[in-house]
Amino acid sequence: MTQKKKILYVIDGLARGGTELQLTGLIERLDRSRFAPHLLTIRPTDTTLNPSGCPHLGWDVPRLVAPGGVAAVRRLARLLKAEKFSVVQTFFQDATILGGAAARWAGTPGRLACFRDLGFWRTKRQEWLLRRIYPMMTGFLANAETVKSHFCEHDGLDPGQVEVIYNGIDLPRLPWVEHAGPTSDIGIVGNLNRRVKRTDLFLEAAGRVAREHPEITWHVVGDGQYRAEYEQLARSLGIADRTVFAGRLEQVPDYLAKLQVGVLCSDSEGFSNALLEYMLRGCVPVATRVGGNPEAVRDGHTGLLTPAGDGEALAIALRRLVEDVPLRRRLADAARRETETRFSWESCLRAHEAVYDRIG
Repeated sequence: MTQKKKILYVIDGLARGGTELQLTGLIERLDRSRFAPHLLTIRPTDTTLNPSGCPHLGWDVPRLVAPGGVAAVRRLARLLKAEKFSVVQTFFQDATILGGAAARWAGTPGRLACFRDLGFWRTKRQEWLLRRIYPMMTGFLANAETVKSHFCEHDGLDPGQVEVIYNGIDLPRLPWVEHAGPTSDIGIVGNLNRRVKRTDLFLEAAGRVAREHPEITWHVVGDGQYRAEYEQLARSLGIADRTVFAGRLEQVPDYLAKLQVGVLCSDSEGFSNALLEYMLRGCVPVATRVGGNPEAVRDGHTGLLTPAGDGEALAIALRRLVEDVPLRRRLADAARRETETRFSWESCLRAHEAVYDRIG
């Protein structure tokens, strides 16, 4: 019998974010007759999110540039060698620095770093370290062509080493909802602990549209340190009585059933799960023209795109979908059809397993 390839996934920690959910989804779907996945988190994490049937190492490495960080690299290298891992795959900056250095030291055959955003939160120190780690990797995975291009240009990577694998989406979990009536509910899904998500811009656009369409209910799905600030902004805009702060939800797809329009107005994005979920659930996506958004949404065909940071343009797009219901329904129908054919967990999984077969 062929020996299973052992894969160690290294990430800072688990949370209910897009990258973390993609990682746990990948682990849970791997062919266990061929691959043996393991997970290493290097910061305190929510263990209830651990994927089933996957051994988890929960380390606490608060600082990499410190004696404890160097010791963690050595410890991980010893583990990789002793356990004969075939592949190490890293997510986020600190995990890539730690995992990449240890895997190179251990001589692990497959060393993969993942790019899932445009690096907007890299510090100068992280950037300096990463540019010394990247030559140690044997390959890279990006979740959008735009993300690939950004890192190839910014960090001088060989495009031939970077493979694009789009996010997987669980189609049966996102059944179609037909919205035949008027536009009554518009929402945004995203953590409220990153200003880059621009929930403030969503609320400002809502305030503009609400002057002419007070019948609309606005939904903010997510939680975080800026929630109180955004609730105050809704009050100052006069839309607090028409804005629902739904908080962090276990089942976001269930909540999407009540929305006709879903917004993603970030200043920076990789490739957003939220957009795909909108499109599969019958919500017309309105997104900023950044990152991988234009690869998911074709402007005027499967949704609407607006410039980043432009509250007036966002309001115009939303008003258009409120006032032109036939357009909204055409876009929703096309979005569902196109998303079903382009994105699935099956294709995402096949692409990952092909990479592991090739490099491990």
